[in-house]
Amino acid sequence: MRQLKPFKFAAGSARVISMVVLVVILVCAYVALDFYTSGQQNASMVEGRGGALVDALSRYKRDAGGLPDALEKLAPKYVPALPKCPNGQAYAYKPAAAEYTLTCQEVLFKSKPYQYDSKSRAWSG
Repeated sequence: MRQLKPFKFAAGSARVISMVVLVVILVCAYVALDFYTSGQQNASMVEGRGGALVDALSRYKRDAGGLPDALEKLAPKYVPALPKCPNGQAYAYKPAAAEYTLTCQEVLFKSKPYQYDSKSRAWSG
């Protein structure tokens, strides 16, 4: 009867385990990178589509002397149709005195909703 040498068996098992760990790490890195690049793509779409709203709100404010209470008042005079967030939902609009924010609630970038703040004139997430 033949006996197995424990050292060779243990060395082979260590290699298999190392390979499995490496594959798991690579899969996790791929998923994280895909999530991050997807977030960047969504942020770019939010900014691109939201830019039309920012422009329309500026023109409305100039013409009317203040901000509208709802984005629907911009169409069709200031924008042909209201753009949507990448997920198909409407932009959340919060006017406050002479300033406002536009947000895509479910579009996350760096774990925060992506939004435009008219006071800082910047998009952030």
